[in-house]
Amino acid sequence: MRIEVARGAEVILADRAFLNTGVQVICHSAIEIGPHCRIGPDCVLCDTNHHPVHEGDAVRVAPIRLGRNVWLGRGVIVLPGMTIGDHAVVAAGSVVAADIPAGEVWRGNPACFAKAVRCSPDFVRP
Repeated sequence: MRIEVARGAEVILADRAFLNTGVQVICHSAIEIGPHCRIGPDCVLCDTNHHPVHEGDAVRVAPIRLGRNVWLGRGVIVLPGMTIGDHAVVAAGSVVAADIPAGEVWRGNPACFAKAVRCSPDFVRP
């Protein structure tokens, strides 16, 4: 696992959050991982794009927030500025390039809506 935190940046890892092997957290602003989150192997959460794409562009740096009981499958990449709502699931290999509402399953590159999650508000994945 690799956690990189720039000066002045903040990583918040809530109670019972689990980060599997090979996870990379690259934080230049803020990354918040909510309670009971499950982060699968080889996932990347990066709140910066490190370099501008076009001449004259600024480097993008924007906070990432994962709500309660979020599950990221193996190899998910979460891009700068994304919020993933409570109980959401992101399928293996997906790239999160848009905010994901609570209680939804998303998949693909870029990730898009697949179906609703069926769970009560107090559900916690084992």
